[in-house]
Amino acid sequence: MLKSIQNQGVYQEFLDAVKVNKQPGKLGLLRSARLPLAAALCEDLNVPILIVTDRTDRALLMFDELNFWLPGIPKYYFPEPTPMFYEQAAWGSLARRERLAALARLSLYHKPGTQKPGLPCVVVAPIRAVMTRTLPRRDFILSSKTITLGMKAAPEAMLRDWMRLGYESADVVVDHGQFSRRGGILDVWPPAEDYPYRLEFFGDIVDTLRQFDPATQRTVKNLEFFHITPAREYLTDQEQDLEALPETSGEFNIPVLHPFASTILDYLPDKGLILIDDAQNVQGFGEEIETQALKNRAESIQEGTLQADFPIPYVSWSEIL
Repeated sequence: MLKSIQNQGVYQEFLDAVKVNKQPGKLGLLRSARLPLAAALCEDLNVPILIVTDRTDRALLMFDELNFWLPGIPKYYFPEPTPMFYEQAAWGSLARRERLAALARLSLYHKPGTQKPGLPCVVVAPIRAVMTRTLPRRDFILSSKTITLGMKAAPEAMLRDWMRLGYESADVVVDHGQFSRRGGILDVWPPAEDYPYRLEFFGDIVDTLRQFDPATQRTVKNLEFFHITPAREYLTDQEQDLEALPETSGEFNIPVLHPFASTILDYLPDKGLILIDDAQNVQGFGEEIETQALKNRAESIQEGTLQADFPIPYVSWSEIL
């Protein structure tokens, strides 16, 4: 179905320009033509693509339609956090998981010694999600671990490491971001995976490694290795004075815990492609978001619920450009 686009001379000229990193500027495409073009580019360039929209409803609509145009390609929705900027409230669990799944996939393009994904992926995100600061890519990669069959590891040390990455202890693993232990058996469910993993130890040796269905406890497949990635978008260590942080900790303190401002843009590989769905709308909404954020900041400082020197939790539209 995409061949009718890919066979056109004007598309081939556009494709050649993109391959040599030329900025094509505004294309002025009808909405109905945007996703077919994105799908054609995904097939021909074989690189990750980030599609940036103005609002969540538009992003979700495009994400659903991508299933028609790219049925076999991994697709991720990268949502905006539930609270507004400077609002001291918890992020939703679904938003956490979806954001981390996209970051985990993109991080594979940068992790040394790791095979790059065979298929490209497409990520759809509203502009506020792109503006929101996240765990720096370097920290994400350094914290991600590869667990291999036959490796020597102390289960207690492994559990401590998982807790530092944001995993929570549970009697039985039933959701992403959880782990459990029963003697020499460890279960863990990384945010980006469809099924949890089970490690069985013989002493300090990983004796078996598999994915399993949490509903039936039956094996989905046996594995030689798997990756453990962070279960939240911030990390803590013993040297940080956590008592000095606001009571509403977690993602609200990302800019305090990680002073280097990072967004999903930092996770894209060098050849990654960014497509903006109606740049004028995206810019207008991005500027509107920043105006509201500045208002929220001023009010919070005046009310005494925010320190005047609290770092900015987002990257502005001008910085994104």
